[in-house]
Formats: sequence, C-alpha cells, structure tokens
Amino acid sequence: MADTSGISAPLPPSFLTCLVAGGMAGTTVDVALFPIDTIKTRLQAPGGFFKAGGFHGIYRGLGAAAAGSAPGAALFFSTYETAKARLGEQQQLIADQHNIQVSDATVHMTAASLGEVAACLVRVPTEASSKLFF
Repeated sequence: MADTSGISAPLPPSFLTCLVAGGMAGTTVDVALFPIDTIKTRLQAPGGFFKAGGFHGIYRGLGAAAAGSAPGAALFFSTYETAKARLGEQQQLIADQHNIQVSDATVHMTAASLGEVAACLVRVPTEASSKLFF
C-alpha cells in the first residue's frame, strides 16, 4: 500500500468556479438538446410534423431558453457545492460528538435538494415568462 500521509484531500471548487462551470454546462445542454426537443414537440403536434414547421427554425427560441437555463444551472452547481462542503463539515462534527456514522448520501441528497430549490428560483419565472411571450 502506498503512503498517503503527505497527500492532502483536494480543495473543493470555489463558488465562482462552480458558477461559471454550471452556466457553461447549462448552455451546452440547451444548445445540444434544444433542437431535439423542438423536433419532438413538432412530432407530437396535432397537425403533424411538417404543418408545425418541420425542420425549419428548430433553433428559434434557443436564446430565451439559454437565458434561463444558464443562470439556473450556475445557481444549482454553486449552491450544491457550497452546501455539500458545509454539510460535510457538520456531518463530521455530528459523527465526532455522538460517535455515530452519518451517511454521505444524506449530505449529497440534501445539497442537491438545496441546489434545485435555488435553481428553481430562476428557472420557474423564466419558463413562465417564456410561455407568456413566445
């Protein structure tokens, strides 16, 4: 077995790093999947695929979708990573004080839930406004 006594655990990513990475991830997902979602919606249209527009303008509305998903994803990842770090610290304190083992899964699920709540603060108003204006 290798000696790991001199190796420290990697530092968690900074809030800004999570914010930028989340925004880039949200934008990438939208650009990649938006046309597929548009085609799926047109395939389900009552008048048929070609009456609904066919392949014409499959990227129409991408800007509005990206405007909501990039900030939402950025907020999710930054909140998730921050909450995971803070909850992990609390998990260790509880384990030490009460001599019990707290599951890592609990930390991850709670952090993900908090991240999703934060992302919904951006996503829901954006989707609601896109339904009104588009």
